[in-house]
Amino acid sequence: MGLGSRGSRSSSSEVIQVHMCIGFLVRLFFVIYGEHHDQASILKYTDVDYHVFTDAAREVLEGGSPFDRHTYRYTPFLAWLLMPNIQLNFAFGKLLFSILDCFASRLIYEILILDGQSKITALKCCFLWLYNPLVIGVSTRGSAESIMAVLVLLTLYMMKMRLHILSGIFLGAAVHFKLYPIIYSLPLYLSLSHSNQKVVGWKLFLPNYIKMRLVCGTVLAFIGLTGMGFALYGEQYIEEAFLYHFSRTDTRHNFSVYFYLLYIGADFHIPGLSLATFGPQLVLVLALGFKFRNYFDVPFALFTQTVVFVTFNKVVTSQYFMWYLMLLPLVVPRLNISWQKAVVLASLWVGAQVSWLLPAYLLEFHGINAFVPIWLEGIAFFCCNVGVLMALLSSYHSHTQPHHHSTRKNR
Repeated sequence: MGLGSRGSRSSSSEVIQVHMCIGFLVRLFFVIYGEHHDQASILKYTDVDYHVFTDAAREVLEGGSPFDRHTYRYTPFLAWLLMPNIQLNFAFGKLLFSILDCFASRLIYEILILDGQSKITALKCCFLWLYNPLVIGVSTRGSAESIMAVLVLLTLYMMKMRLHILSGIFLGAAVHFKLYPIIYSLPLYLSLSHSNQKVVGWKLFLPNYIKMRLVCGTVLAFIGLTGMGFALYGEQYIEEAFLYHFSRTDTRHNFSVYFYLLYIGADFHIPGLSLATFGPQLVLVLALGFKFRNYFDVPFALFTQTVVFVTFNKVVTSQYFMWYLMLLPLVVPRLNISWQKAVVLASLWVGAQVSWLLPAYLLEFHGINAFVPIWLEGIAFFCCNVGVLMALLSSYHSHTQPHHHSTRKNR
């Protein structure tokens, strides 16, 4: 029996490795195609942000600051990571992001196995990320979202492994890289209560040894990385990578339901407008984090929080969808939903994006005044996202197993 079990694990590991290789080859094809497409077409395949990353890396190599490159508003370590774009080949970063994509799919598989899912279920679910056309397109165009995917998934993986300091370290690194994962702190922290069935009210927030390990790891990683960035680049780093995102009022067309309001209000400086748009987002994020605080429901808490955060955000781009698509495979096994309904919901979500792209294309490439149609399509997309989220909430099967986390040996 033991030998058979080892053989089964070995076979399963080989299967996932084969698919990771296939997934990388698919991405490699699109990276090569993108290089050819950029040379032959006016409409470029490579994302604008990738050129920003590369220019920032060039500034570092020349002894300057990555923030000397206008519109570079990320961690300086991303520019460091992509210096081979200049030293070796322009496509290095795309290949790196593609490799991390494949590694993220392996993490999804391992988390689902630790969650008690069968190998077949775990394999099928990780395909939702590995072979997702939107994920493939975003990474091969040069977006760095796969780094965030790996950091967030490592946070959950270490939680499942009971390695709470490491989980905190990866969470702190994720918050340093992009601020939004700070919203995950609430459900992760509350999930480590001794017994969610007995502890209620404000006592849920009381610290214990396990919670403090998570907190210490998070604070250590965030302050360490951010402190290094500040020591290297001073106030310019804090201003560009952090403060800018709090005061940002991007009036360019995007998926956000607030886009047109911010666009027409740009010249009037309406007091409290940013705070008003942030209010519903904050309330819903906190409510969902508290609702699904059970240790076994944490992936669903993170998923629903991210959907709400993106949907209600002042700026919404295609890259933001990666933030919750990486968590979707972790919650699919808990959804009591037919494949027909799943296809309908997915089709509505994709269709709402496609219908938005038409007026956005007319505005971007033909100069046609399509602001109102873009705004109306943004409202439709917002309603679609809310409707899909409500359908998933109603079909989610919460884990009813008693919470025995505190009785296990913690490392």
